[in-house]
Formats: sequence, structure tokens, C-alpha cells
Amino acid sequence: MRERKLSAREVIARSYPSWDYAMADRLIAWLDECGYQIVEKQQADAPLVPDRPADENWLSQEPIR
Repeated sequence: MRERKLSAREVIARSYPSWDYAMADRLIAWLDECGYQIVEKQQADAPLVPDRPADENWLSQEPIR
């Protein structure tokens, strides 16, 4: 199966009704004006499954109150 890679613009646009590309462009421009930069995440650094906790009995522990 081939993964479809979305651009930052597409990811932002899809969070609005009907994939609002104009709003995504304005948001990206505003972030750029504020000094932020959108960077691509390295896929090799993103594990698919989180590591197990060191304590194997973590499910049976009482919740912290």
C-alpha cells in the first residue's frame, strides 16, 4: 500500500469545512510573519507503536488522585 503524503497546506486546509485552502494560506502566512516555520517531520523518528512502560503491571496500578 502506498501512502499519500499531504502538504502542510493540505493538512491545515482539511481541518476547515470543505478544505478551505484560502484560510490555510492565511494561517501559513500569519505563522511565517510571526517567525514560525513549518518543517517536515522525519518519518524514521516517529515510532508506529510507543515503547512499553518499564513496569509490566502498569494496567493494574491504582490511578493517581
